[in-house]
Amino acid sequence: MDRVLPFQRTALLISKIDEFIDMVSEAVLLLERTVVHYLDEGADDYLDEKIERIRGIEGRGDELRRNIANVIYAEMLMPDTRGDVLGLLDEVDTILDDCVHIVIKLGIERPDFPAGVNQSLKAILSEAIKAAQAVLLGARAYFKEPYAVRNYVHKINFHNREATAIGLRSGRELFDSELPLERKQQLIGWIAVTRGLASHADDIGDKLAIFAVRRSF
Repeated sequence: MDRVLPFQRTALLISKIDEFIDMVSEAVLLLERTVVHYLDEGADDYLDEKIERIRGIEGRGDELRRNIANVIYAEMLMPDTRGDVLGLLDEVDTILDDCVHIVIKLGIERPDFPAGVNQSLKAILSEAIKAAQAVLLGARAYFKEPYAVRNYVHKINFHNREATAIGLRSGRELFDSELPLERKQQLIGWIAVTRGLASHADDIGDKLAIFAVRRSF
């Protein structure tokens, strides 16, 4: 019976990690809905509601992540991969931080996006969300089928490249427009912030690939 208990504790820990990843995934989906709604409808009560909801997820997620780390150390679970597991959780948590940062920035600045920038931001956001979700799927695979992580990393790379290409094209078009320089700078900033989610996901994907290789041996 004693020989079964460590496995049971590890299985319970992985279920908690799954719960944490679920929280981050929910925040990513809420981010997409919030930004798209803002681009379509402008600032309204929906924006404030979603900001509070995502911030609530951030608080619960941080608490759960700390609890997971404490369990790993206190019960001496996953001794061979402990550092990578904790590093992966920290990286996943930064995706949640990105979601909070973007919606709070949106709520503070409440920018007015011209039609062309509006459509570009939607396209960049779509690729960034896909990249972030691929990170989360890769993180789940790390614990259950590490050999599958490579497929998710490939998808992360693809969506980051697409977001970058759209961002470069829309940035050039924006600076060729007749808008005032300060307006161009604000809008370029929003293109960069949105594309930054995909770029950040790509950085995490590189680390995830290394973690998965180490776990496969």
